[in-house]
Amino acid sequence: YFNIAQNDYNIYNKTATNAKLHNNRRHYSTSAIYSLRTDKKNKASNRIKNFLHYKNLKPVFIYDNINEDSVRKNIAKETKGLSGIYMILNKETLSYYIGSASTDRINSRFTNHLIYFNGSKIVKNSVKKYGLHNFVFIILELFPKIVNQENNKELFNLEDFYLKSLLPDYNILTEAGSSFGYKHTEITRIKMKTNYSEKRRQKISALNKGKSFSPETIESMRQSALNKNNINYTEQGILNMKKRSKAIIVKELNNIVYGEFNSIVDTARALNCSTKTIQRTLKTPSRILKGRWILNYVASS
Repeated sequence: YFNIAQNDYNIYNKTATNAKLHNNRRHYSTSAIYSLRTDKKNKASNRIKNFLHYKNLKPVFIYDNINEDSVRKNIAKETKGLSGIYMILNKETLSYYIGSASTDRINSRFTNHLIYFNGSKIVKNSVKKYGLHNFVFIILELFPKIVNQENNKELFNLEDFYLKSLLPDYNILTEAGSSFGYKHTEITRIKMKTNYSEKRRQKISALNKGKSFSPETIESMRQSALNKNNINYTEQGILNMKKRSKAIIVKELNNIVYGEFNSIVDTARALNCSTKTIQRTLKTPSRILKGRWILNYVASS
């Protein structure tokens, strides 16, 4: 499946090499962007810039060198209280994963996928193969509201737009990169990725217009989220719930694994709902949550 991403690179590399990148007002992490210390890092920097330019993406934050503790601390600090759409990009193959994170969950999604390997198994296997230093964590867009059960669908719709527009191969393919067990529609989507049309580029460009937030606005969004009233559980209460809970695997309706979580508590936090909602869903015959996910207990080995 990496050949698909390589085709992407071959196409945009020709068109973007001589192109002048437009400046934008997005706010990048000062600790993580594009070090020019070595020729290798310089080439990787240009590859990322060309990739984003070709895709018409204007991210809010770009975190390179995520293998460094200082960068990981900055991710936790700078994304605290925020929500939005993120991308995990492999600098070597230009394969990528796209996901959404509800309020104050961006860092959690980062660590689940790239540090603790509780998220996408495809990302996990790729990190083990290429090394964490070959990945970039990118915040594509911030969601301007505090995410709750009422507006959660708006965030999912935004994520769905990016998924359908960018067709990320890490989201689509199976663990082994095989098409076995997948319907023809998924294979068609993968093939479509090699032909990233101008129409789709313009859709992404249109989506980005008028969505550049100033540092003051981002800080206001963060503080608003941090000051909201949350349901508080005691540490002992959370510990007791975790002890009684089994690991849960969450899949999308097309049977693609969204993530694995150690308990009902962790699952509820990741999916931005209550533990009771998770428990009720697991008792239903379909085990479908919010018309989007299928929940099941992880089979004991």
